[in-house]
Amino acid sequence: MQLVQEDFVVRELDHDEMVRDKLVEWYGRRPSLWNIEVSMLNGIAILRGRITTQRDRALAVDLAMGAGADDVQDELLVTWPLAA
Repeated sequence: MQLVQEDFVVRELDHDEMVRDKLVEWYGRRPSLWNIEVSMLNGIAILRGRITTQRDRALAVDLAMGAGADDVQDELLVTWPLAA
């Protein structure tokens, strides 16, 4: 548990919430990962959404492990972009 101060209100963050918040921030910085939804269950990061390459999948999983997830459940769907 970690205490976080928000506008003079202190609340507890558990490990799952800290990892999820970190991943939402990290994925938000990478346009190729914007469509990933993150949920956590007992230390396991559950990744859902659409990505365009296997490289993005590997990056998403690596970032989840780097953020502190004990394991990753990859439910990502690789969809190739249509030519314009």
